[in-house]
Amino acid sequence: MKFHLFLFIIFYTLSVWAQDSKEIVIATESWEKATNRDGTGLYWDIIDAVYRPLGYTIIKKHTSYTKATQMVQHGQADLWLAAYKDEKDFALYPKHHFDQDVVIALYRSETIEKWQGEKSLKGLKVAWIRGYDYDKYLTEDVEKVEVNSRENGLKLLKSERIGVLLDDRQDLAETLKNYKEFKAPDYLTKIVMQLKLYPAFSNSDKGRKLSKEWDERMHQLIQTEPFKRLYFSSEYALFPY
Repeated sequence: MKFHLFLFIIFYTLSVWAQDSKEIVIATESWEKATNRDGTGLYWDIIDAVYRPLGYTIIKKHTSYTKATQMVQHGQADLWLAAYKDEKDFALYPKHHFDQDVVIALYRSETIEKWQGEKSLKGLKVAWIRGYDYDKYLTEDVEKVEVNSRENGLKLLKSERIGVLLDDRQDLAETLKNYKEFKAPDYLTKIVMQLKLYPAFSNSDKGRKLSKEWDERMHQLIQTEPFKRLYFSSEYALFPY
């Protein structure tokens, strides 16, 4: 009887382990049309296309961007969306990206007399969402200010407590639609840089396995019309290949 109980415990444990190993916990900020809180959006469609045919169950965790990176760092999530290449040194990055950020500068016309690219940001008080780490990719020294939300960044810009707000063009445009106190015609926007976006995996055996599977699946998917149509029908991002 004890032997049968022992076998039951062993097989039950292996069964639970097998189920758990086929779950992927993904942490992300909520971006409209990309990672909606109801589980829809382009990025979720991409994740499904990559991993569901392999038998994975996707667990979606919506949080702030900084918290998402911390969840991966502390083993509470398998990957976060969406990272720049080598953004954090504790994560693993695949070869294949799935989108790119067009990073723009939003500023008052009197702040920068003549736009000269990144040079125009030198020495200015420049803000962006906490955890985005744009300073790693800028070639000019700026006075960095991190904000917890785009709305907060717009308030600081409006009150002239910062000179420039950096953000992804699409995400900032969505915010400006709903931020009625901000009069967009009083401000200028210029493209600063373009950065490819990747899933960032935990530095673990599971993370390495998921990263390898991501590259294998993406290599196949980017050549198919159904996968391309995910982008064409999303109105969020252009097909990046």
